[in-house]
Amino acid sequence: NGEETSNNDDGPIIVKKTIAPAKPIPFINSNGTVLGYQLAVDRRTLRRNKSLQPLHEWLKVQSDCGHITRQETVSMIPPVVLNVKEGMSVLDMCAAPGSKTCQLLEVAGGLENSSDSEPTGFVVANDADPKRAYMLVHQLRRMNSPAVFVTSCDGQYFPILDAKADKGTEKEGMFDRVLCDVPCSGDGTVRKNPGIWKQWNQLGSLALHPLQLSIALRGARLTHVGGYVVYSTCSMNPMENESVVAELLRITDGSLVLEDPRGRMEGLIARPGWSTWKVLRESKARTRRAMKDRRKKNNPKMMEKKKEWEEKRLKDG
Repeated sequence: NGEETSNNDDGPIIVKKTIAPAKPIPFINSNGTVLGYQLAVDRRTLRRNKSLQPLHEWLKVQSDCGHITRQETVSMIPPVVLNVKEGMSVLDMCAAPGSKTCQLLEVAGGLENSSDSEPTGFVVANDADPKRAYMLVHQLRRMNSPAVFVTSCDGQYFPILDAKADKGTEKEGMFDRVLCDVPCSGDGTVRKNPGIWKQWNQLGSLALHPLQLSIALRGARLTHVGGYVVYSTCSMNPMENESVVAELLRITDGSLVLEDPRGRMEGLIARPGWSTWKVLRESKARTRRAMKDRRKKNNPKMMEKKKEWEEKRLKDG
């Protein structure tokens, strides 16, 4: 049970509410074992409501021990779509802060057989920013797993280490699964971060598109033939989603196949991606700089000068 306090002229009013228990998320599972649960209370209430303090403290202890990882349900979908199994080699190309990496590691770093003493699968967690990679190390340390390796290099130039003889053959690629959770404008997180709208403009997605496509192409090159590569963002803009996937399929010319995972994800509510969309851009005549220059040229002083020059030209002519 939780309590909420509000004030009126007669003093504080305490309202008691019954909070539903955590419910399992059916599509977040491995070999039939549910790995994800959803709380019926938001993070802000969990922190501020005194009656929920014991639950909050328990969650913090379990998180620090590596027994659980707290994140939004939508953030848990890409690793599930990747369909990782025990013993697989997995690459997380843009891994920081590490919540998705922990989810991948929990499955890939598990013991394939009960007789195994060490995991045969592993996760390579990469991030281009060294500071974010350090934060990633801190996050993964609580998992206490020998099956993770952290790197820090630009995802679009991640080194290809397979043999030259394997190039163009079925042996090409280094990983069974590759997750490309690429840098994005983040406009899909506006519900929890409304401040994004203050700085949002359509040019951000256009600028990010080449980088996102480049990372996705390198991820596809690093994937074994027959493996899975998942592309994901925190954006709702088709220029960062459908447009990148469409160009990826066009460039690879049949080497990649688009798969619909909804059939194996019970309870997931989703819709097909767009097949057509409008590309939003600013006209050169309507940019802030152009409008500012136009105001400068059309101020009263300049208009008076222009009138004088025009009269002088007609007189001299």
